[in-house]
Amino acid sequence: MPTNLRIALRELRRPGVGLVILFATLVFAATILILTVSLTQSVRDGMRQSAQQTIGGDISLRLFHRALTTDELHFLETLGTVSLTIEQRVMVQPSGDASAVLSELKAVGHTYPLFGRLALSPDIALEDALGSRNGMPGVVVDPAFLNEGGYMIGDMLYLGEQPYEIRASITAEPERKFRLFSLGPRVIVGLEDYRTSPLLAPGKQVYWYVRLKLPDDGDRSADQAIAAIEERFPESGWRIVNAADGVPGLERIGDFASTFVSLMGIAIFAIATSAIHNALTADLATRRSRFATLRSLGARPQEIAASITWQMVLITGLAILIAVALTLVTGNLAAPLLSQKLGFAIAPDFINLPMIAGFVFGFVALVAISPIREACQSAPALLFRHQDSHQTGGATKRSTKLLAAKLVLACGLLGSATALIDIGLFGIALLAVLILCQGLFILLGRMIRALAGKLATRQGFAPSLRVALRNIARPTAPTVTITASFGLAMACLSTVVLFGGLAGQHLKSVLPSQTPDVVFFDIPPSRQDAFAGDLRGIDAVQAVSQMPFLHGRVTHLNGEALTQSNVPRRYHWFLRGDRGMSWADRPTTDMTDTPVTAGEWWQAESSNENLASLDAGVARAISADIGDSLTLNIMGHSHTVRIANLREIDWTRLGLDFPIVLSPMTPAFDHGVISAVTLHDGIDAKDALAPVLAAHRDVPVIMVDVVLAKLTRLFDGVIAALVGLTTLATLGAVLVIICGLIALRQRQTETLAMLRALGIRPAQITRTGAYETGLMVASSGLIGLTVGTGIAIAAAQAIGSINLSQVALLAGPVMAAAFVAIVVLGFGGGWALQAAGLRAQAGWRG
Repeated sequence: MPTNLRIALRELRRPGVGLVILFATLVFAATILILTVSLTQSVRDGMRQSAQQTIGGDISLRLFHRALTTDELHFLETLGTVSLTIEQRVMVQPSGDASAVLSELKAVGHTYPLFGRLALSPDIALEDALGSRNGMPGVVVDPAFLNEGGYMIGDMLYLGEQPYEIRASITAEPERKFRLFSLGPRVIVGLEDYRTSPLLAPGKQVYWYVRLKLPDDGDRSADQAIAAIEERFPESGWRIVNAADGVPGLERIGDFASTFVSLMGIAIFAIATSAIHNALTADLATRRSRFATLRSLGARPQEIAASITWQMVLITGLAILIAVALTLVTGNLAAPLLSQKLGFAIAPDFINLPMIAGFVFGFVALVAISPIREACQSAPALLFRHQDSHQTGGATKRSTKLLAAKLVLACGLLGSATALIDIGLFGIALLAVLILCQGLFILLGRMIRALAGKLATRQGFAPSLRVALRNIARPTAPTVTITASFGLAMACLSTVVLFGGLAGQHLKSVLPSQTPDVVFFDIPPSRQDAFAGDLRGIDAVQAVSQMPFLHGRVTHLNGEALTQSNVPRRYHWFLRGDRGMSWADRPTTDMTDTPVTAGEWWQAESSNENLASLDAGVARAISADIGDSLTLNIMGHSHTVRIANLREIDWTRLGLDFPIVLSPMTPAFDHGVISAVTLHDGIDAKDALAPVLAAHRDVPVIMVDVVLAKLTRLFDGVIAALVGLTTLATLGAVLVIICGLIALRQRQTETLAMLRALGIRPAQITRTGAYETGLMVASSGLIGLTVGTGIAIAAAQAIGSINLSQVALLAGPVMAAAFVAIVVLGFGGGWALQAAGLRAQAGWRG
């Protein structure tokens, strides 16, 4: 066994406080890093692997408003197994006088599902559940429909005046496992019985889905099959999804979530490495006499460095092994809950473990290089006098080679981090903000250290405060690491908490006042005037806004095909599927809140001029301008319009507005009418609109307060998860503070003895420790809170206009309470640690 390794093992037999804290911090940081990276990778892989079930086939094709033709169906059947389904939001009419229920209906064919299994309770075959019995078709429903409505298996309900018998409840649906939000319970019926329903009249909002399962031994890949479909039917207007590319929208959400969680894990690890640096510094300070002995016996600095390096390698390796074990335990405890929520198996994934281990070793090496070098280059004579180079005025010479090595190592770690989190544009932005904030807080730490050095010479301060300021200004003090880590943690925590409060206030208080109370849709055009008259005849109704409504796809700009590769990712939604659009002679009340920024509105009572009003943000994304032509595919036919004006639409408001508004046309496309109703304050929507709901039971209706309540619950869950992550970051920062203070106390042992010999009382020394810690923690915490507040306000402004008085009412108490807690933590913790350090000194009495 090499001598250096033997010395390292002997030192580890009785490790000091510094090494123990270093090891504990390293276990904490490595566990968080491995857990976040492994679980997010497992979730991401599970989402990709279950994409076939989520979209319902190898390929999913969707049409809106129209059914596919016989030629289209026959061609698709030549490519593989076809499953045809219909999806529509309809009002389910229970028997008797019970209120109708808005439901998400699906009509399925005999080949459904192509992947996965629709589980029912009682466990019967889907064909038996939907088949006719005594001329009565069956229906299966979401359990919520039974529980909330008080219905039972065997009860009757009506869809477009067609009676159905409830045969079973749905316990698992393949395509719905990732559904975070829905407007109503699921209802599934047979396709053949539903084809003749009056609910499928022209203009109704109906999604026609064709799922395609390619043969296992087929000679066509999914991409080749899609190319063949587009070549055969170039004007069909399909929205085509390839399962190999993941689930649109959901894939992006999953990438955002996994990137953020992984990045937070790396941030927590980076914060904790400051604690590792401080703990190593403390440990090396206690072992100066042993290093002096080795140097006197002829050991070279390189040999001592090798011995310390062996210790760090052994400690880091053991910490990684324990972190893996803790990840297995924690991951297996959390996996069942995550699997139940997401609908597929989740387990800690250690595919990236070699890269994670290399990242951990690299980060430890980066923070350990300087302390090890300083410990090895101290002169033996100084060590025997219990002094170090900083105390004697000397300074370790800076090495250009060492600086270059650190720079190369840091670049390698940055590359490893981007590989671990599968970084994209969103991740790059987060990483850039994180690095910028860390750099700013490091600069802040240096400024605090310089300012403390100047203030320490002021004669008007108390002796305890002056000594504390001198300690903060010392080059060996952990001022920069404590300030940078704690300030960054406070910035992250305050950003998440305050953003959650501001966004939650907008969602719960501001948004309801900016949205209609009730929305009716799929109103037949022949009934829209009578429907509006019925609404306006109710005293509780304050305003009624109606617009025609249909969907179409944007396919070309100035004759050139538009694809997702041409636009930023956050605008893929505009090209990926069918977009809601309308037409109007003049701007409606809701549209007056979205002013025209370029161009002019068309003349009153214009018709068939083929003009369009486009959202300005969308126009910038697709590089469109006034006078350009857009080609829209509406119901399988191309319709070209010219852009007449651009409007800045506030998408945080849920008013009746659309990204594309057309000029009037005659004759109009088959369409439905959407009606938004605003009630006077304090009015219950169901009670006030009961006559209209009873007279128009077949018209789908959305109670906006119910939708906002669901959004609020979803939002609160996300914020709770983010607060949990940032709390872990704060815990890492607290470890940095504790380790830094222990390192500081280790270096000040002789200084404290000298002060005591000069007659300084223990109470004064304890007060010095309180000042020293409190000033560092309070200053960095206050700056962190301020930075976090600024980031939260800027992010909240993207959601909606923020009233500064509301920000003061919400942020003021939060920041005040947080600052009080920080002050108590800093000054109280410094007092306690200094007092404990004094009690540990032999012969010290108060």
